[in-house]
Amino acid sequence: MISLPLFKRNMLYTAKIGIIFIAILTMYTTMIIYMFDPAMAEMLTQYQEMMPGIMAAVGMTGSTGTLLAFINTYLYGFIMLVIPMVFEIILINKFVMKYVDNGSMACLLSTPNTRVKIIITQLTSLILSVALLITLITGIGLLSCAIMFPGDLDIGRYLQLNLSAFLLHMLISSIGFLAACFFDESKGFFAVGAGLPILFYLIQMISNAGEKFKDLKYCTIFTLFPGDKIVEGISGVLSLNVTMAVMAAVLFILGVIRFKQKDLFI
Repeated sequence: MISLPLFKRNMLYTAKIGIIFIAILTMYTTMIIYMFDPAMAEMLTQYQEMMPGIMAAVGMTGSTGTLLAFINTYLYGFIMLVIPMVFEIILINKFVMKYVDNGSMACLLSTPNTRVKIIITQLTSLILSVALLITLITGIGLLSCAIMFPGDLDIGRYLQLNLSAFLLHMLISSIGFLAACFFDESKGFFAVGAGLPILFYLIQMISNAGEKFKDLKYCTIFTLFPGDKIVEGISGVLSLNVTMAVMAAVLFILGVIRFKQKDLFI
């Protein structure tokens, strides 16, 4: 159901830019895990006290008593949300929007491949690329914890944390994918497909900044990420994961349908 030559080209591109994002996330992951050391952790606590508004806005406040809680607070409040999001926007632009914007999609469709086969290939490439990124960083986190703090990490909940992060990034990707399938020009894609997830995160930052803005959390998809629930071991994680998965699936399907009906000037 996919075009193998196109899929291979996509994954080669993913490998090229993926190295950069893996390097960035590896640096932050290992650095933050290293900072679980009591002396370094105390320094971060002082930052929270000195700049409570800024630290809260970027999600870097919360429980830090365990290694998992520390990782959730300082890695999954900002870094593991924003950096993969940039990766996804770049991929969607390359896999879908760029072909439509410059007219080269017509060349792809002149081959013995249907519209559905082409767009499913691009969607598969996107999902697999994001899955590989999250999986590699998860493995790097597990290895780093095993080397620096053996036995301190709750591995089961850490895997849950990364599964939820993957589902959130599928939802973010689905917004960009639908926008890329809907618009004919890059400016529309960047305004909605990139702009909307960024807006959601800015709303999340504002909602974290103070009590009077806390209700804004209901206006952003980032509220669906159940990091704190996983750390605390409370209920509601499954329902939030299912919600993110269903929303992403619906938007991906709508994107495929829209692309199938799209006027590509051929």
